[in-house]
Amino acid sequence: KRIYLVQGFETDFSPYGNRLRIEANATYNSFIPLKYVTISKWCNRWLKERYKRDSAYAPNGIKLEQFPYKKRSFKGKIKILIEGNSEDYYKNVDESFKIIEKLDKSKYEIHYLSYQKEPKSWYYVNKFIQKVPYDEVGKVYADCDILIKSSILESFSYPPLEMMATGGISLVAPNDGNKEYLIDEYNCLMYEQGNIDMAVRQIERIVSDKKLREILVKNGLKTAKNRSWDKIEKEIINLYE
Repeated sequence: KRIYLVQGFETDFSPYGNRLRIEANATYNSFIPLKYVTISKWCNRWLKERYKRDSAYAPNGIKLEQFPYKKRSFKGKIKILIEGNSEDYYKNVDESFKIIEKLDKSKYEIHYLSYQKEPKSWYYVNKFIQKVPYDEVGKVYADCDILIKSSILESFSYPPLEMMATGGISLVAPNDGNKEYLIDEYNCLMYEQGNIDMAVRQIERIVSDKKLREILVKNGLKTAKNRSWDKIEKEIINLYE
């Protein structure tokens, strides 16, 4: 029995003109009998609509013990975390740093977490964190107040979920991989992709509006708890039995 775990639309992981787009696309048209399993509902949709493939849904979860809650004070310099490989165009890390350029640097401390590439020369970074073991990532999130994620494409966007599990707040550009569990003004704030000024205004709202922060933190923790592996692991195991 063969099962193919489709984690995202891998065709779009490469820019137009790259042969890897053709190779990725071919995997959704396999002549080998496969059971398709996806980690997000948007993958279910395009597999059915584009390729006429039925697929099972295996929701992603989080180990809450690795991302313990930490109360933020939002006093002094506000720590902003940016996460992602600077060379992956679909991660759109450049846009996150364009948002940083518009902020008053005397009020913010910028942390950048990357597992591969180093910051580009024009990035404003106070603390660069690279190749952190997974069991230490929770501390990186807990050390910061706000996460900015500006990805164009995500299969399933883990960083906002990990941030909210620790009690932090996420500012995101909506995409198919994060809209599954993120709701604007409920457990995060969203901004329109490419609208730098809107993103800056959203950050300023987070910093100045305590009541808003309390709502986002409360619902963020609730969202993370609902995604605990303890609650969904049996559902996933059943897909392979």
